[in-house]
Amino acid sequence: MKARVWDRVRLLVDVPGEMSERDVIPVGTLGVVVEAYETPVEGYAVDTAIPIHEEPYGYEYDNVILYPDQFIVVMRYVEDESLAELAAAKG
Repeated sequence: MKARVWDRVRLLVDVPGEMSERDVIPVGTLGVVVEAYETPVEGYAVDTAIPIHEEPYGYEYDNVILYPDQFIVVMRYVEDESLAELAAAKG
């Protein structure tokens, strides 16, 4: 699988909005994987945060199903236990 739950992703293409008033979630939007599916095809439920340029610090939120070719992983989620192991390994 390309991504795991809690990975941060960036959209590579515009995708149709599901829940917000927007028709399209634009390319470049950041999101977080909240569910990953293997069947019937590989897919991911992703919570997205869409900046509202008219309002400072404003965002609209949407949840969409994405397929592997529609996003890249920009930050891999690491559990706290793994962070402790990494810190110990670095000395």
